[in-house]
Amino acid sequence: MSNSLYPLQFKPVLKEKIWGGDQLRTFLGKQTSIDSAGESWEIADLPDNQSVIINGSFAKQTLSELLQKKGKDVLGEIVHRTFGNTFPLLIKFIDAKEALSIHV
Repeated sequence: MSNSLYPLQFKPVLKEKIWGGDQLRTFLGKQTSIDSAGESWEIADLPDNQSVIINGSFAKQTLSELLQKKGKDVLGEIVHRTFGNTFPLLIKFIDAKEALSIHV
């Protein structure tokens, strides 16, 4: 299989939160045994929370591993020049069963 870039799919990182609900599981169909899943990190490039690619020739690699190999191709020249081989965003869904304070 070619190593060219393609639409990447990632395994979400689900986070239990005391204010979490069940909508990530029931509405979005996320597979989890967490009763109060408050966040589903769709794309994450943090040291202890890495998105893992689930399709194609890069399957089973973390986003960080892919960026080390093909950072400029994934991020584009301007973003790569600014952030190096680090994905600068955290993309997530939040499910709160009750109102949250402004800092959350």
